[in-house]
Amino acid sequence: MYFLQRFKVVFGGYNVLSIIQTKITLRDTFEEVASEKMSEDKQKVLAVYQRIDDAMVKKDTETLENILDNNYVLVHITGYHQGKQEWLEQIENEEMKYFKTMPQKTTITIDETTAILICDTRIDARIYGFRNTWCMKMEMHFEKRGDNWYPVNAIATSN
Repeated sequence: MYFLQRFKVVFGGYNVLSIIQTKITLRDTFEEVASEKMSEDKQKVLAVYQRIDDAMVKKDTETLENILDNNYVLVHITGYHQGKQEWLEQIENEEMKYFKTMPQKTTITIDETTAILICDTRIDARIYGFRNTWCMKMEMHFEKRGDNWYPVNAIATSN
């Protein structure tokens, strides 16, 4: 993908606005945003979200078990409220098989010890035997405990 990027360059004490065309991946975009434009807490929230996406695709339920709050609830596009253990079991037995996640746009809002991550994403998955690429908006709520952020629930809606 090619993106037009804007960046500010200070040259000889003057601010110079530059626009360049570069070839980057979505992962590069997330890393750029995380490293240069986000607070430390926002970087941590984004990193947790990326670990969840990676663990879903890798069928790494142990990582998901450790990341997600014990009372975590996922609200599916259908409106079904699914507890953490049921979701992990369905990932394990491949009733829910994730092939690829493709985050498109992510915003994170932090209010002291709570955070909301909203991600427009596409997910290539086989759910109950039906494979599709779903366009959805994922709204994930986090709580901060000590220095760490824990997802407590997520709401998926169609996009």
